Amino acid sequence: MDKNTFLSKSRMKVWVTILHIAAFIVFVIGISIIYCNENFNRGLLWINAEKYDDSPAFRTQFDSDISLLFSYANLKNIFETDGKFDINKDIFGLNMGPSNDVDFTVGAIIEYAKRHGFYIDEHFQVSIVDQSLVNQIEDTSYFVNYRIYADTSGLVEPGDAYISMKTIITESLVLLSKYYNAYERFILTPSNFRYRLEYGDVVYTNDRTLNIKSVYEYGKYAITSSQGMMVETNLSEIPKELSYQAEKLTDKLPKPYKVYIAVNTLYTATDTYALANVDYLRQRRAYSIGLVSATVGLILMALSMAYLLVFSGHSEGRKGIKINKLFDIIPVEVKILLLTFGIVLVFAANNFIGQKVLHIYIEKKYWNFANQMLNYASVYIVALPIVFSIVREYKAGLLWKNSYTKVIKESFSVYMLKRSFKKKWGSNFLALMLVDFIAVTFFLVTTINEKRLLGRLMIFICFIIFLVVNFIIFNKIYKTAIAFDSIAEAIKEIASGDTRYRLNEDEFAGREASVVKDLNNISKGFQGAINDQVKSERLKADLITNVSHDIKTPLTSIINYVDLIKREKPENAKIQEYLDILSVKSQHLKNLTEDLVEASKVSSGNISVDLRDIDLVEMINQTNGEFEEKFSEKGLSIISNTPSGGVMIKADGRHLWRVLENLYNNAFKYAAKNSRIYIDIISDNTGATFVIKNISENPLNIRPDELTERFVRGDVSRTTEGSGLGLSIAKSLTILQGGKFDIIIDGDLFKVQIKFEKVA
Repeated sequence: MDKNTFLSKSRMKVWVTILHIAAFIVFVIGISIIYCNENFNRGLLWINAEKYDDSPAFRTQFDSDISLLFSYANLKNIFETDGKFDINKDIFGLNMGPSNDVDFTVGAIIEYAKRHGFYIDEHFQVSIVDQSLVNQIEDTSYFVNYRIYADTSGLVEPGDAYISMKTIITESLVLLSKYYNAYERFILTPSNFRYRLEYGDVVYTNDRTLNIKSVYEYGKYAITSSQGMMVETNLSEIPKELSYQAEKLTDKLPKPYKVYIAVNTLYTATDTYALANVDYLRQRRAYSIGLVSATVGLILMALSMAYLLVFSGHSEGRKGIKINKLFDIIPVEVKILLLTFGIVLVFAANNFIGQKVLHIYIEKKYWNFANQMLNYASVYIVALPIVFSIVREYKAGLLWKNSYTKVIKESFSVYMLKRSFKKKWGSNFLALMLVDFIAVTFFLVTTINEKRLLGRLMIFICFIIFLVVNFIIFNKIYKTAIAFDSIAEAIKEIASGDTRYRLNEDEFAGREASVVKDLNNISKGFQGAINDQVKSERLKADLITNVSHDIKTPLTSIINYVDLIKREKPENAKIQEYLDILSVKSQHLKNLTEDLVEASKVSSGNISVDLRDIDLVEMINQTNGEFEEKFSEKGLSIISNTPSGGVMIKADGRHLWRVLENLYNNAFKYAAKNSRIYIDIISDNTGATFVIKNISENPLNIRPDELTERFVRGDVSRTTEGSGLGLSIAKSLTILQGGKFDIIIDGDLFKVQIKFEKVA
């Protein structure tokens, strides 16, 4: 490419535009890196001023571990016997009735808590599986005989000794979660946090070599004892709770005491401190990168924007400003409206699509920032072409010339003469309101100031004329409102499905008559379209039925002759193989034909329904038995959960069996091999619900409502011998019997539930 061509104005503007977009992306990335850094609000000095073990984050973790350590020391005797976790140790005792004292051990508490939906999560927090299970715990308060983790000497009122089961279980679980957390942190896993607590002859430690000499060999340490108030440490701040916690532990352990706590800042163990140190260094590097990216991006954006603003509209070898004849000539007011509409549109798109996509890749705590950045970036991108269009229009001298403000200003008189119906009545109503206000004000002022009888009489006559004129105008507006009410009622009737609804055109005049005529024409068009649609559906149903019947006769012959050939037992194995394939495919074609006939009957309503009392439980058990052997071919097992008694519903037994057969066959075809098919019957006051669910072998790449359309299956499932009619027929037959049919897809879980009213 020629150098002059490469550096021409048009080429340069393209390159500078690309540079501007790239700089904008770099700027957004830099700002995002800075904002998402956990040290964002600490300024720039922290980048070079400290290491992780000198940071507030280290001190916070150190204080937290001290608190957890002394919690563990307090809890050891509660949950341990001879240094080992004891599940049989009593935790609290309640008086639950006369001569009914009950002791709760650790094991009993764990069992009770799990049965009522409590569990300890990965962060060692007490969590709840299902609040309804927790709500099942009775609210009765019981007398507390003892709580080994609480001092009862401070109880003041008799009522303080009573507590509910929910409260005392929660208290115990909180302590147990702290014990688990500390045991995991300090005992089970290697840790850079080392400690030694010496209380008389009692020693708690996770480092047998830690003593008054070796503690100084670690990077950070803190030492305290019962002999003084000072805490010896090389931390920039003294640990807040160390002295208090160390002294408080003497309530349970003997004096004197010595406490040695240290952190190995070589981070030889992979624990919280080591991971935080790596993360701290990573964040510092990321902050520097983000700062450089944001600065460079902003500078390049400013320079490229200045260049584009200066040379926008200029073209190589051409005098004057080159404008886009399709877009630049649009009035500036319309461009502002387009900009507003574009911003609203991108905000909506971001809200419904963009933000959800971002949330897939971005951590939840940064969602708000990501949403804002997405909106800002979208506004910037939408605004750029409109801003440059306005700049070119301004340079070409068309900004004011093409504006609506100029048109309105110059043609106001013409506008007043050529008003449409809406504009005329709108402006007349506003003018009437203004005149009324002025007139009423004038009448009040003149009436108060006029003392002569003749003068007051003239004012009264003028007021009567004013009222008559207002009444005439009001009557005209009222009749127009009645006409529009009639039109609105007609639109409502047509929208509700009554396409035969018509208005009498003779009752309307003027513009309303034209609107009514158009509305009647629309109604006639709807009716004609519906008639054509009904006719088309009927012809389609008849075609399917006739073709299916015509196919069945030769198909039956094919099946019979294939069966006769198979009985001859041909010696050629290849022929036998071909016969087997032909038998399977012809049987599949027969099933498809039968499904087509049944789907046609259901869609056309040409099917009878004989509703009788049916025991749903008995029918489901029979169906389970029918399909148990078939399911075993794919390693599928049925997990059935049905009421012990019968559940009577109103249904057609033949049609209900077809619905169940289609659902079970669907599960057989598409369930993952060696999985389970769950069958449930739920009976309540609202009715009886049958539920079948399974895990799909292939991804469910289709919406639930599409699965009940005819000839529709998932893309992957098209390799199976299905017709795409099973679920459609099942839904239609369920509705035909007065039931409700729903499909629910949750990930790979496929669930169908049908509901019928119970027999009273």
